[in-house]
Amino acid sequence: MEKHIAADLMQENLKLCAQLNVMMEKVEHITPDEELRAMRGHLGEVMAAIDLHLFRPLLRQYPDLEPHG
Repeated sequence: MEKHIAADLMQENLKLCAQLNVMMEKVEHITPDEELRAMRGHLGEVMAAIDLHLFRPLLRQYPDLEPHG
């Protein structure tokens, strides 16, 4: 993959993760507790999949794209 494409994907990935964090904050207001736990779990699965299958492969190929230094 060309670096400019990887950089664009990384930026989109970061925006997507930010939006998922907003969703996680909103989920905290769900009741009853079993629905809250289920929604947390589903969002956690999505976040883990993004990290494992999108974020990490980009960083393996281009470590300098690490957003936190």
